[in-house]
Amino acid sequence: MEEFLEKMKGACFTGKKHKAFLALLYYSGVRVSELLRAKKEAFKLNERSILFDVGQRLKGGLVTPPLYIGLDLPYADEIAHAIRYTRKGERVFPYSRMTGYNIVSRVFTYPHHLRLSRITNILQKGFSIPEVKSWSGHRSASSLDSYIGIVNIQRIGESLNEKKP
Repeated sequence: MEEFLEKMKGACFTGKKHKAFLALLYYSGVRVSELLRAKKEAFKLNERSILFDVGQRLKGGLVTPPLYIGLDLPYADEIAHAIRYTRKGERVFPYSRMTGYNIVSRVFTYPHHLRLSRITNILQKGFSIPEVKSWSGHRSASSLDSYIGIVNIQRIGESLNEKKP
């Protein structure tokens, strides 16, 4: 999260919607193409959160439960604004794939970086593989291998050496 916030703070955006696009990519962990196709009706706003119904995922074809994004998160106001001011039946981010790619690449290394970072963070917080599969839309545990990232070997060793009462 720190890297995300630091890069967002230092970025130059051509509009609020670009900032909302990047924030929603990070918080939801969806693919750029999945976000670009999302219409206003895919989102439910209430006083505390945004629920994002991604629909059928592009790789593997899974349908995941709606993703929860708290309105207390940084840049959530920009996301909510983009949703509120989109007409019914229209895409919230009516960009081409190339424009979506360019928005991301101006601030982050490459489009998949946001998804990679988010899924890795979720795994490091201790969520189970089935939970992460459901959240991310991945069909198999092996498809998460590239997201697992660096583990804390010392913490694992200390845990294994704890004496049971």
